[in-house]
Amino acid sequence: MNIEAIIVLGYESNSGRLSDLCNQRLERAYKLYSGKKVPIILSGGYSLKSKKGVGSSEAKIMKKTAINLGVNKKDILLEEESRDTQSNAYFTKQIVKQNNWSNILVVTSDFHLMKTRFFFNFVYGPKFKISYIGVKTNLSKEEQEEIKEKEKRSKNIMVNIYKENNIKRGDDAKIMEISKLFYAKYK
Repeated sequence: MNIEAIIVLGYESNSGRLSDLCNQRLERAYKLYSGKKVPIILSGGYSLKSKKGVGSSEAKIMKKTAINLGVNKKDILLEEESRDTQSNAYFTKQIVKQNNWSNILVVTSDFHLMKTRFFFNFVYGPKFKISYIGVKTNLSKEEQEEIKEKEKRSKNIMVNIYKENNIKRGDDAKIMEISKLFYAKYK
């Protein structure tokens, strides 16, 4: 596949510092970038656990690390609005559409692949070709299973919301409508 951009999903930063999981994602993305020299979209606003607008966004914190790894500043695009995986997909899609790209690669952690695939495939819709890389993590089997189960429940909730509201794959307007309702709880 001829990849036009790499998307790196953030993971909860703490006091302006990236988590080990996010650093691992960036390191993997850098290895891919150094071979392809395509733009990198760093996706992450503020986690739902933090107050929006307080401190730096995950994407800004990630940018510093990406530059230190060797990514050229001009190749970095920031997506700073998202607060969850669905909105990572929605807001990166807007950047991808503005640049007329259709082939992208998403980098996340191995335990996050199922949920990421679901949201990106649903939100982007059938007009895009998306590849995924799950960075191997050092979480215990129990930790991974616990996270996977939580993500499966989250995905199933959204599947039901999409069905109840007759939302189809790639329908930006309706997906954003649902996101606004959800985000209203987490200002």
